[in-house]
Amino acid sequence: MRPAIAFALVAVAACGSELDVDGDHVDAAVDPDPLAVDVTPAPGSLDDLHRTIIAPRCSGQPGLCHNGQFEPNLSTPGNTYAYVVGRPSLEKPTLLRVKAGDAAASVLVDKLRNRGVATRMPLGADPLEESQIAAIEAWIDGGALRAPGAAPAPVLNNPPARPEIAVFDATGTRLGTSGPVTVSPGQTITLRHTVRDFETPDAQIPFGAFVLQAPDGRSVVVNAAATMDPHVGQTQYDAAGPMGTGDLLNFRRTWTVPATITLFTEATGARQDVPASGLSLTIICAYIDSFTSGIATIEIGAAPITIQ
Repeated sequence: MRPAIAFALVAVAACGSELDVDGDHVDAAVDPDPLAVDVTPAPGSLDDLHRTIIAPRCSGQPGLCHNGQFEPNLSTPGNTYAYVVGRPSLEKPTLLRVKAGDAAASVLVDKLRNRGVATRMPLGADPLEESQIAAIEAWIDGGALRAPGAAPAPVLNNPPARPEIAVFDATGTRLGTSGPVTVSPGQTITLRHTVRDFETPDAQIPFGAFVLQAPDGRSVVVNAAATMDPHVGQTQYDAAGPMGTGDLLNFRRTWTVPATITLFTEATGARQDVPASGLSLTIICAYIDSFTSGIATIEIGAAPITIQ
């Protein structure tokens, strides 16, 4: 594991915070002013399509679904570009809303044509005219440019999905399905989590880990012999992982609950042994989507566990 990544993971986990999937780690900057509107747009440009089709039918006023109330935000041409070009669809997360250069593979067109989708858009209104859909398809097939002559649409590093966390006993039974997860000293459990990233297949996710955090912010030592990050329990890919609520729980780590737990203070490196019974811990999971170009996106999830 790269030390810089490990330190970032531990720092985030130690404070118990979560990264917003729609937050600052999304590389979505498009316009100097995303609210700007070109009053004389070039025919066939995104600004023109927004003025003549998107605003009147999708976002032109409060009450139209995509004026900022619901994803994607189509309230301005800049926001439209940032939210649809190169962005995964909510309904079909393995496909892009707009795949630049390929209208046939763009979920936006599927929604407009009612092609293999749950709901046609605009929702509850008359479909767009064929000429309007064709104009949007022509813009996409032409590269889905922000403006005529602009640089090609960037290939984005879309943020990974928040992991689902699950705890299983030695028989493979999932714990906590009808209430809090409770375990006992001496019990061996398997901690599992999901990963899902648009650009990176599950088997190629470079790093995942659990941290077990006490209410006072200290973390459980899970690698007693480790001199660096003894509280970070790296998970391993398991192609045979069971299905969670919507994705495979295919990263795992096994832990035997000790009678005495060592709590670790990251700031000082201090360790203290305490009885395990009665401890309430937060299972914090994080995984990294990619080391591409030295830039990684970390996504965090958390779940409670009690030792009886």
